[in-house]
Amino acid sequence: MVGLRIYLVNALGRTRRVFQRGARGPFWALAMLALSVGLTFVPLFDLLGYDFSFAIGLVTAFAAADIGQGVVAAARRDRDQGDTRASWSLSALVSRAAVASLLLLVLPLVVICLNAFRVRNCNFAVGFAFLGLLPVSSALVAAPVGVAVGLAFPRWGRPLAMTLPFASMAWAALRLYVSPPVYALDPFGGFFPGPLYDEALTPPALLWQFRLANLVWVLALLAATFPFFRPEGPRGPRLVLSWAQLASGLRAARPAWRVLAASLVVVALATFLARGRLGFSRSHADLERALPRTHATPHFVVHRDPLDGQQPAELALFLDELEFRYAQLRHLLASEPEGPVTVFLFPSAEAKKHLVGAGATLFTKPWRREIYLQVEDFPPSHLRHELAHIFAARFGDPVFGISLRWWPWPRLASGLVEGLAEAADYTDPSGQATLHQDARSLVEARRAPPIDALVGAGFSVVAGPRAYTLAASFCRYLLDTFGAEKLKRLYASAGDFQTVYSLSLPELEQRWLAFLREQVTTLAQRAAAEERYRRPAIFEKVCARELAARVERASHLRSYAPEEAMALMRSVCSDDPYEPTFVLSFAYAQAAADQSQAALATLSALQARDDLTRPLRRRALSFRASLLVATNQFDKAREAETQALALATEEGDRRTSLARLRALSEPAARQTLGRVLFGDSPSTSLDGALALYLLQAFANAFPDDPLGPYLLGRQLVNRDPRIAFSLFSQACPQDAGETETLAFGLEPVFLRACFRQKGESAYRAGRHGEAQAAWQRAAALAVTEADRLRAEDYLERIAWAAARASKDR
Repeated sequence: MVGLRIYLVNALGRTRRVFQRGARGPFWALAMLALSVGLTFVPLFDLLGYDFSFAIGLVTAFAAADIGQGVVAAARRDRDQGDTRASWSLSALVSRAAVASLLLLVLPLVVICLNAFRVRNCNFAVGFAFLGLLPVSSALVAAPVGVAVGLAFPRWGRPLAMTLPFASMAWAALRLYVSPPVYALDPFGGFFPGPLYDEALTPPALLWQFRLANLVWVLALLAATFPFFRPEGPRGPRLVLSWAQLASGLRAARPAWRVLAASLVVVALATFLARGRLGFSRSHADLERALPRTHATPHFVVHRDPLDGQQPAELALFLDELEFRYAQLRHLLASEPEGPVTVFLFPSAEAKKHLVGAGATLFTKPWRREIYLQVEDFPPSHLRHELAHIFAARFGDPVFGISLRWWPWPRLASGLVEGLAEAADYTDPSGQATLHQDARSLVEARRAPPIDALVGAGFSVVAGPRAYTLAASFCRYLLDTFGAEKLKRLYASAGDFQTVYSLSLPELEQRWLAFLREQVTTLAQRAAAEERYRRPAIFEKVCARELAARVERASHLRSYAPEEAMALMRSVCSDDPYEPTFVLSFAYAQAAADQSQAALATLSALQARDDLTRPLRRRALSFRASLLVATNQFDKAREAETQALALATEEGDRRTSLARLRALSEPAARQTLGRVLFGDSPSTSLDGALALYLLQAFANAFPDDPLGPYLLGRQLVNRDPRIAFSLFSQACPQDAGETETLAFGLEPVFLRACFRQKGESAYRAGRHGEAQAAWQRAAALAVTEADRLRAEDYLERIAWAAARASKDR
């Protein structure tokens, strides 16, 4: 301990002398202080977590490399001045550089910790972990590298030392450009996690492994450097790159050291060569090994995992869907890509996250004509959106294929990039409202920023759902009003509205707003939009990354460690007591932990809040009904579900409440349909086979109720569409008039869904004529513009498939 204390005192003393020599020490200290103070005023960067540590780490890499070279320069000055007390060993130089570099982080750490009195920090442990994995680790990499460069290049050491971090980070950025992953790991720059919309972020195991590998690489560098190191001589400590010096250095080293040094070099080389398999830097070859099955269509090459669970019929549907969406976009934009499009189809969001760094977020690299998707139910959502990015690359900039202008200064129009892609998917809305109707709801609720804040690079700082909807509505208005050619020119110009349309952006915005005022919206649509667009952007959320990670973990733990999930959600609600969805998730965790009464109390407190939106109030009431059923309070459950039905804003929610009320109407229905819809406990769902058995029992017990075959058909659409079609034909016969069908028993909300499902099952079974008839009926029964658009989109799919089948014959 005494020796260690003496060593540290000497190291700190030498560090002080390094800072005293020249201006580099004070300069970097002031730069780090200024940066950390500035970050305290930037949302998301204003607390000790990933974002603060990442920003500080970038500067730390340059500072540590410069300090490392400065230690060598100071040692040479000591030698020139005849300072015999100086220790010029390699370990002494490296330790001085490392300590000096780490001391630079003290001021930023103090600043961000003091800022915790102003801005809530929800997890200091994770914050310190990121601090260690990013700026601290970057310093421990850059400082020894700076020493090695200073020793090898006495005259040009400083500029070369500063160039290395830049070159390494540039190489990481180039890998993002040419390789599949959207995440990047770099010894100097640290870790870039990928899409901003994947909010949950804690120190991943991959980052720990990478930093361990960095340590091995640095030790291997020092081990390889040591034989060439000459501490004495006319020019002070330096590296002599000669065979004679290598032989002399190896003879002077102990045998154990030579074995250790050789081992370090071998391990470092092995980890570097295996960086793809380890996940440090994956290439296309690595990805193709993980997705080895290849399928080709006229316009696509699809790579997939043969064990992804897809049946041949499902795969054929997906491949057809690719070609159908391609044909739609070619017609809409009067353009198409220059070559085949590559699709990487992952078996799950988790597999996609592991391999390329994006989980639930789909993404495209337009400049490479590559789309990254995961297996999902047919028809896949957002496929046309992602494919539209590939089409837009034909008239985008030459480097990235997006709406970016390079001259006379770079200008990125992110709102046009995403707005055009979302506008291309206009005819397949996801809810009961169209893009234009949702945009009107946002404008009327005063949640819409000016359009000039969306079309440019400012798009990313607006809450995602709002930004996408508003930009898409505006772009679709431009497309429908002025045509595709002008929108393509606008995209190519990165937003030169005056030149393309002979109208300024404010003038176009006023015309668009006038158009939105003509859109008819219902109370239910406005209520649904209120909840959908309620949450702020990641920059405005409390501890956004930390709380998102806790909620995600609690969701995974709920089924097998409910007590831990409950504790996590209790901490989330404590850190952000104003977010109602957290309270609802806490109630779910309480129910999973067999604390039904506590969950009911939590729901009562939630429903007493004035800021609860209508959809959230419906969710709380529906869950209350589930809890009441579990405690055999069926009358109260029926009352709660009736209230939930009155608040439903989406047809799917309305159908669910109606079916649950049917299950509660009599004991025989409760024992069959009720078990399917309420489960045997509020926190678990039934096994699929048992659910099918119970639905069949319900249908047998109530043969005159078309709800039985309808619900059975819903279960079988993906399993056997031919059987599903026959069941839907029982529930909503095609040849019955509307009045007769309604008298037959199905509520209108079920009837509309029945014809949609009937049409989909017929399409899956290859019965295009019957699919067309069912979807035409669904279009005739549509009560919203969104339903009509979806029906017409499906009819277009059927016509395309029928025409292709006829051509093949």
